[in-house]
Order: sequence, then structure tokens, then C-alpha cells
Amino acid sequence: MKKLGSDYRLFLQATTVGTFNQPAGQGNLSIDRGKGFSSNATKDQEGVDTQSPGLRTITVKQDLTPDLPDANGYTRIETLDKTNAAEVYQIRKKPFGTTDVVFECLMYTALDSSGFDQGASVKTPLTLQPAAQPTVDALA
Repeated sequence: MKKLGSDYRLFLQATTVGTFNQPAGQGNLSIDRGKGFSSNATKDQEGVDTQSPGLRTITVKQDLTPDLPDANGYTRIETLDKTNAAEVYQIRKKPFGTTDVVFECLMYTALDSSGFDQGASVKTPLTLQPAAQPTVDALA
């Protein structure tokens, strides 16, 4: 069975622990789980550099077209960006209930840039980087 990208959404923990809100205006969502490699090369070897796998670097990117007012979504994201505080984010699959979590991690928030294109809605992409190991990481 094929999965649909629109069946996955980002949720942000509220100031009340255990309560999560969905930021309004979500667009494309992606998780990059790139893995770094380290060289095994020594001076006496020539030819191909063999490498060993290292740690993964997880990056979550969310395209947002802020739909304001959104005190528990976008405004909270702005606050986390400015204060450099880490917060728990989740990705949930449809129907988006508390049992539908496929990714959960304490993450740092970065609002990348804002686009003010002529005749278009304002776009503000969001990048999340882990502050701890994910507690859930499965594509279900």
C-alpha cells in the first residue's frame, strides 16, 4: 500500500506537558535521516577509501504558510525560535490521534526565512534539530 504525504502532520507540545497542538498552515513535511561516514584510509593504502558508518543526523523540515492568529501553533514556534528552548514535536498519521504518533523527539526550533512574494501568501519554513534521541521513529 502506498502512503500519502497529506496523511502526516506535525504537532507541537503545548506549555502543558502532554498536550499537543497542530500548527495551522502546514505544507510539505520531510525528515532527513542522513548518515555520516568516517574514513578508514591510512597513508600506506592507495585506491579506494573505505569508510565506516557514523551517527545519523536527523533534520525535520516543515513548510508553513502561517494562518494567524495561531497562539498554540505558529506563535509558540516563534517563541521557541527566539528563546532557543527545546520542545517535543510529533509527526502523526491520519486520523492524527494520540495513538497515531510515528515520530516524537525533543527538538530545537529554527524559523529559516520568510518569503514575501508578490501576490502570494507569506511562507515561513521551519527546521527542527534533535536535542535528544527520538522516542518514536517509525514510518507506520
